[in-house]
Amino acid sequence: MRTRLTLILVVLSLVACTPGDRSPTPTPSQKAPAPGEAAPPAYLPSPGIPGQFQTAACRFVLPDGLVEGEDLQCGYLTVEETRGAPQSRLIRLAVAIFHPPGGATQPDPVIYLSGGPGVSALEMIRYQFDILSEAAFATGRDLIVFDQRGVGLSQPALDCPEYDRLSLDLLDHQVNGEEVSEAQTSEIILDVLRACRERLSQSADLRAYSTAANAADVQDLQMALGFQQVNLWGGSYGTRLALEIMRGYPQGLRSVVLDAVYPPDVDLYIQAPANFKRALTRMFAACQDNQVCSQAFPNLQEVFFDTVDRLNADPVVGEVINPFTGERYKAWMNGNTLLALTFQLLYDSKIRYLIPQYIYAAHQGDYTSFELARGSMIGLMSLSSRGMTFSVLCQDELAFSSYAEYQAEMAKFPEIAGMYTNSILGGLAYQICQEWQVGQADPSANQPVYSQVPTLVMNGEFDPVTPPAWGQHAAETLETAFVYVYPGVGHGAGTLVGCPRQMMTAFLEEPTTAPDDTCITEMQAR
Repeated sequence: MRTRLTLILVVLSLVACTPGDRSPTPTPSQKAPAPGEAAPPAYLPSPGIPGQFQTAACRFVLPDGLVEGEDLQCGYLTVEETRGAPQSRLIRLAVAIFHPPGGATQPDPVIYLSGGPGVSALEMIRYQFDILSEAAFATGRDLIVFDQRGVGLSQPALDCPEYDRLSLDLLDHQVNGEEVSEAQTSEIILDVLRACRERLSQSADLRAYSTAANAADVQDLQMALGFQQVNLWGGSYGTRLALEIMRGYPQGLRSVVLDAVYPPDVDLYIQAPANFKRALTRMFAACQDNQVCSQAFPNLQEVFFDTVDRLNADPVVGEVINPFTGERYKAWMNGNTLLALTFQLLYDSKIRYLIPQYIYAAHQGDYTSFELARGSMIGLMSLSSRGMTFSVLCQDELAFSSYAEYQAEMAKFPEIAGMYTNSILGGLAYQICQEWQVGQADPSANQPVYSQVPTLVMNGEFDPVTPPAWGQHAAETLETAFVYVYPGVGHGAGTLVGCPRQMMTAFLEEPTTAPDDTCITEMQAR
């Protein structure tokens, strides 16, 4: 169970698949719905006025032991979909305010900014609560968790359930019982996303869902709740959002934690293959340098890429199980699938140590561990609102990127290039954005952030998507920034018990003072 939940928390931090129905809080007689499982509708308040917060029943499964109205309050923040536009639609953001035992003793809460873009923080809070609340509660602060505009329990949620269904259908590389090629797969995905975009655009202005709009929402939330100052904790995409808030609304910020840093002026797509290859190389070197690992799993790099090549030449068909529903799916595994699953496993600091064992097992024809990981990811298809993902990435990231440069960079990494063929972190995204038609964000969205707000910058040594160099880069334009790289850690140091959490807690107590980093030396010695 620990391994399963670890995998769940890993995928929360970046990109998951699209959610379907949303799950309200069950009554005592209700069974808690699993991710993606349909649930009965819940009471919603009538639309408010822009900038107004209305209390409402919590529509997610509460963490164990918490009582609504005592330990937390839920509600909706009403904002304009397009600020300043005549007769703009009103949209609502789902918000939960968690109180430490005995109540908050400090006036400035911690606001958590989730990753993605497009990942729901509230729908999985029952799994994340202890992780997210510890530092805030230890310092006497409320924790505020919300679903960003277009995401999860917020209204509207820019979901693409048709993409979910297609993703499941494509597990065996077949559609309607007929095998499809990689090129055909790309066209099928594009067709489905065109249909999703057309449907969503009937009730939402997709251009209004951006990082800049998210940042303004956080400012509105702070004002609506009456907090003069807040502390931000952003994870992965949440760090990019935090940096945008620092750029536009610094006056209300006491401190900021950037965890797995994604600066606005890097190119997520062009640098993606180099970032993944760096993490792989570091993993292989760590095993080689460890006597136990090198003896048990010699020549790990050669064994890994030999397995990738063999599976690409001769794929196998296995079975994956959705751990939440028990549903079984026939699933094709080739070398590119193995690369993609290894990429995801590198996110998790606990699982990373098992990857050499998984690789050797796969080399010997046993894919059980990778199939378990794949099943967990299938179970997480309800965590991300894909329409929000594309609306943000297309205007904030890919509008400033070059497909020609992407192709040239990918050509430098032929051994991993196949993994990106039909990935939204790969070339397909450039085609999707041509169809998504949200334009380009203001050029400032692609510029460094200069700020005086005290900032803790945290990155993991083995992070395959937001490398430690990005944290250092972001800190170069931050006047008071404390930068740390955590040995043995993947994507998201702040979610780990021990040294990173201790340092975050110390930073929240005294954000203008560098936290004691002695524990990092202890991590290195392990």
